[in-house]
Amino acid sequence: MGLSNALFSSVTGLDTSSTAISVIGDNIANVSTPGFKERRAEFADLVGQSITTSGGIAKIGSGSSVVNVSQIFSQGTFENTGRETDLGIEGRGFFVLRSDQGQVYSRAGLFDFDRDGFLVDPRGLRVQGFAIDPTTGASTAQLSDVQLELALAQPNPSSTVDVSVNLDAAAPANGPFDSADPVGTAAFQTVLTVYDSLGAGHLLTTHYTRDADNAWSWNATIDPADSATPPNPGENIVVVGSGTLDFDPATGFLSGTTGGALAIDFAGGAAPGQTVNLDFGALGSVDGVTTQFAGAGDESVTISATQDGFAAGTLQNLSIDRDGFLTAGFSNGATRSLARVALALFPSVEGLTSVGNNAFVETRGSGQPLIGSAGTGQFGAIRSNSIEQSNVDLADQFIRLIMNQRAFQANTRTVSTTNELLANLVQLGQ
Repeated sequence: MGLSNALFSSVTGLDTSSTAISVIGDNIANVSTPGFKERRAEFADLVGQSITTSGGIAKIGSGSSVVNVSQIFSQGTFENTGRETDLGIEGRGFFVLRSDQGQVYSRAGLFDFDRDGFLVDPRGLRVQGFAIDPTTGASTAQLSDVQLELALAQPNPSSTVDVSVNLDAAAPANGPFDSADPVGTAAFQTVLTVYDSLGAGHLLTTHYTRDADNAWSWNATIDPADSATPPNPGENIVVVGSGTLDFDPATGFLSGTTGGALAIDFAGGAAPGQTVNLDFGALGSVDGVTTQFAGAGDESVTISATQDGFAAGTLQNLSIDRDGFLTAGFSNGATRSLARVALALFPSVEGLTSVGNNAFVETRGSGQPLIGSAGTGQFGAIRSNSIEQSNVDLADQFIRLIMNQRAFQANTRTVSTTNELLANLVQLGQ
């Protein structure tokens, strides 16, 4: 009869309201959970029976039911943590994590390196990414664990030395250069540290001698302790290269050079015959190149002196950019990309199943993942030093909580009213 139908309809209303309050309670409990996505209970009405009315057949409902508890995958706000391995995703995508049961996916980038150098989440699941080809610097297509293996940067032997000086046109012409008396036969010198194949540093001194008007010679030397070749008798330096510098008398610009390629046998077991190219700059120019002007304080001056080598370096810092590249910085100034963090996209993120601990697994409803790199195509960008906060809006949850509380109370009122009517019906037979 109609009264019993009302009673059972109210019971379904109590069930659905209870479920909604449970979902809201879970949302509120996870308001501070990184990467958490709000859940929403979705209801549908139930059709119970058909009755005949003067207008035809009519349907009487039998209450409501929960047809789905969906997740809202909207973007959460970001919290700056100041920790390089804390990562957030700005836009679409999920981090890919490897567990013993397979791959799981998460928006919570609370990562750190374990004792073996693997980038892991708090449960020890390993973050997946792409290795970097050391030759090209490009990421490979093979998905693998992100691991920090390199704690030492290899040295780079010097191959080019760029020197820019202004030689005093009024300097005395005291040539030719005598390696037994470098101080007395050179008007000026520059000193620069260069590195051998093993990363050891050696002082390379370039002596400049004015041979005649607008004509200079240069001689590159190293200390005997740095040379595998002994010095000539009576000398305390080893000459490793020499050449000439000619200047335009009308402008003071460099007009010609000879020499420049040094072949050095460094001591200490380094590779012999290391080639170092000494470059004094372009001809006929004044910007950053060697010149010959007088009146510069009556002295020759060094404008710049650089070289491209460096010693071995230890790991100093790590950074992760918006494209997911994990780059190591070393004490020698070198930087190297070690890996690239991977992201996953799904045809239907609502079809993912939550397995707890901020993780999801794919289902038939979600479709298979598309794995790619941050900052490409539809994939979002990586934000280092940040974590994505929950997308739960507390104000909205409290409003929904009040609405479902009232709905629950209203259904209990329907139950009590139906109970009173049934009691009155029983009394008719007394």
